[in-house]
Order: sequence, then structure tokens, then C-alpha cells
Amino acid sequence: MSDIALLGRRAVREIWRFPEATIPALFIPLFFLAVNVGQISKTFPSSTPFLEGQGYVAFQLPVSLMLAVSTATSGLALVTEIDNGYFDKLLVAPIRRSSIIFGRFVADFVRGIGASALVLAAGFAFGVHVEAGVIGAILLIVLSALWGTAYAGFAMLVALHTRNVQATNTSFLIFFPLLFLTPNIVPFDRLTPVMEALARANPVSYVIEGIRSLVIQGWDPDKLGACLLVTVLTGLLLTWLSVRAIKNYDR
Repeated sequence: MSDIALLGRRAVREIWRFPEATIPALFIPLFFLAVNVGQISKTFPSSTPFLEGQGYVAFQLPVSLMLAVSTATSGLALVTEIDNGYFDKLLVAPIRRSSIIFGRFVADFVRGIGASALVLAAGFAFGVHVEAGVIGAILLIVLSALWGTAYAGFAMLVALHTRNVQATNTSFLIFFPLLFLTPNIVPFDRLTPVMEALARANPVSYVIEGIRSLVIQGWDPDKLGACLLVTVLTGLLLTWLSVRAIKNYDR
């Protein structure tokens, strides 16, 4: 644990030292939130049944949260360390290789908390009301950060296998099809049959639905349970693959 804490503190300090690696990534979710609300809010006024009295921004907020936390930042940091030779020093240090992965996860969770809080603040500025209250708003931030931490394993996996900046950077683009094959514009029951089937088969849908339930419906144990289950299973799978990759890493 001491190795993870040490590497985690180091990775967290990188966030403050290199804000240019984090701040630009927040532009896209905030841009999508403003544009989608501006284009669609009149189509779905607050009287629309699935909005339950809120503005359309409440429905879009979880989508922006997912965009804000699902980044390739840790993967890019690993590639940078591989290129400059620091990664080799970590490999020969008297620490477990898995600590390198878990240390990066610490930074991803901290980054996710900050990014989620900022996007939620933007949502409040647009008039969003979290139906689940203050505790629900805190849980919303934590769940978003946990998903971002779980998804970070994918970028690190790509980084360890390819050792290439371009490949690692484009790994973020994999999330776009997953995000848009969800009920991101309208609920499941307003999608075409084919799109509904694809959305229901997409695990990201249940993460969005769980977070959205806190904003629009309040406390929905089924949706929150599905959200947490998908996040945990995704995290376990990608963490296992990343740890396996770093253990088998050949300099």
C-alpha cells in the first residue's frame, strides 16, 4: 500500500503541475452540454414526461459527465514515461509492478472527482436540480469518478501494448461509439427497435441511467445497482488486463 500511496501522490501532483493535460479535456463535455441543450431543449420542454419537471439539461448532464471522466490521460502519462526512460527505472525499483497501475488509478479518481464537480457546477448554472439532494449530488460525483477510474484501465492497456502516443491518444475515441449507442438523447422507449436493442446491450447505458436517476428521479436502487455493478465489473476486467500486461512487460 505504501508503494501505491507514493506513486499515487506523484501522479496526483502531475495534475497540478501539468493542468494543460486536464483542462482541454473538459472543453468537449462542456461544449456538448451547451450545444445539445441549446439545440434540443425547446423540443423537450420541462413538461415532457421523462424530464419530470426539469429542463432538458438534466437529461444531458450525465452524458457530459461521462465525457469528462472517460479520458486517456493515464495511458498517455505511461507512454511519456516509457519514452523518456523513467518507466524502466520504475520497473527495476523494489516495488510491485501492479503498484504503477494502481498509483495511476489514484490520480484518475482524483481527476474524476474534480472534473465531475466542475461539470455538475455547470449543470447547476444551467438550472439543474439534483432530485436526490446533496447526498445524491455527492454520490453522482463519486460514481462518475469511479467510472472514469475503471475506464482508465483501457488507455493504460493500450499504452502498455503499443507504447505509442498516437495509438494511446486515439483509444479515447473508442468511447464515442459506446457513448452514442446509449439513451443519450432520449430514453430507451423513444429509440427505434434496433437502436434500443443496441443501447440495452451497451453497458455504458446503465452507468448513464444510474447517474441520471439521481438527477431526475431521486433514489432508484435498481438503476443505481446496475450502474455500480457495470462500473465494478468494467474496473475489475480492465485492471486485471492492465496488471497482467505490466507484469509481462518486456523492456
